[in-house]
Amino acid sequence: MKTNLFARISVASALFLVFIGSAVAQNQGGFNKYEFFGGFSHNRVDTKLESDDFETSEDFGSRIGTNGVNLQFTGNFTKYVGAKFDYAHHRKSDDFTFDGVTVDQKYTNDSFMGGIQVKNNSKEGPRFKPFFHALAGVARQKLNFVADSEDFDESVSQSNFTFALGGGLDIKASKRVDVRVFQFDYNPTYIKDFTVDGIDFDGRMQNNFRFGFGIVIH
Repeated sequence: MKTNLFARISVASALFLVFIGSAVAQNQGGFNKYEFFGGFSHNRVDTKLESDDFETSEDFGSRIGTNGVNLQFTGNFTKYVGAKFDYAHHRKSDDFTFDGVTVDQKYTNDSFMGGIQVKNNSKEGPRFKPFFHALAGVARQKLNFVADSEDFDESVSQSNFTFALGGGLDIKASKRVDVRVFQFDYNPTYIKDFTVDGIDFDGRMQNNFRFGFGIVIH
């Protein structure tokens, strides 16, 4: 009696393990395990400069448009959910006149974020693939001012917490390639207290917005 019961339990356990293994194998083969995105990115950066920061009528602008590249790698662990790593580089070079002196300025922003992406990753999925992601990480920002006529060269840099909430739309182009027609993110960055040239940036939050497009390979 005990022998028969043990045999039945053993057979049932074996069948259960075979069933689970088969289901997992089928599930893994039914969706794209990995995807890589590379493309153009534009970030509207909130400078946090306010009208009372300068005793001048010069307009420095509350936002600057920066261009760069966005690279993403996603490892999908289910048909709809994956872990995403995001790297973005943005920069802008410009000049302005302050008290009759021309100043060259260069701004760079490198961000490293990770988080979750939600998207239909099925290999036989639809042609149109909307997605959403929530990411968090660190942004390294650097601002350099140079005025050759005044022998002036000053740089300010910080690494601060940043996150991105957004999504976009991918369109299937072939079995292994999608076209990301757009991606839009709310991408704020919290800057720590610091003072430059008499301007006190007292823990202000940059409300940045990021837009991009490119190619997805999976």
